[in-house]
Amino acid sequence: MHGPAVPINSATELMHDVCRQLGSLDILELSQDALESVRIIRLQRLTRQIEAVIPGHFGHGERTAHYALLLAEHIGLDRQRCVELHYAALLHDVGLLTLPRHVFDDPAVPASNDYALLQSHPRDGAALLAAFSFLGEPARFIAHHHERWDGAGYPYGIRGIYIPVEARILSLADVFDTIASRARSWHIALRALLASRGSQFDPELCTTFCTLLHDPAAHRQSGNDAPFSPGTDPVQTLRAPLP
Repeated sequence: MHGPAVPINSATELMHDVCRQLGSLDILELSQDALESVRIIRLQRLTRQIEAVIPGHFGHGERTAHYALLLAEHIGLDRQRCVELHYAALLHDVGLLTLPRHVFDDPAVPASNDYALLQSHPRDGAALLAAFSFLGEPARFIAHHHERWDGAGYPYGIRGIYIPVEARILSLADVFDTIASRARSWHIALRALLASRGSQFDPELCTTFCTLLHDPAAHRQSGNDAPFSPGTDPVQTLRAPLP
């Protein structure tokens, strides 16, 4: 599932390339529909470049986008908000490029100062993206995608409905794919999300999301293609009843 990672010291050079590519996307002059399509395609490619220097992240951005849009469309977010969420989901981990290599190399629990660095990555990623006009709102969603419903998240510690709904959706999609990919089981990931509804996650959105993921037909009806987590059979894995 995980592609080989490029050394983290390549991240500085990549950061400059990311900014260059985002700058070119910011000044494109096309019709709105064509502009959105071109940006999505280019951001997908850029996301794969970013994931190449972050161990264990291969494919994570596109899968996260798929899950986020599944929920966003279901609850009726309008087209523009869904497009902005799509951008945010693809780029939500760009702030990890600012972290020193040893944070990724050490498999142990991060030291307190390393954990503080990890907590800064949503804010740093948002600051990087906010410089580009088409990423102003996506940057805001990224800044808050590690906040928690109970206020114990980071980097700002905001809670409940004060967290943008797109950030709450992105949080669910991000955590779900992270757990499902590592455990190679959708069922384990669903249980983990449901155990955290009302604490880490918006309880209503969490319940809706897990119900959607439990229905393979919902994925077939979605126009937002992304690979399912490798090593799983979506139909078989999701047949177990939810609590």
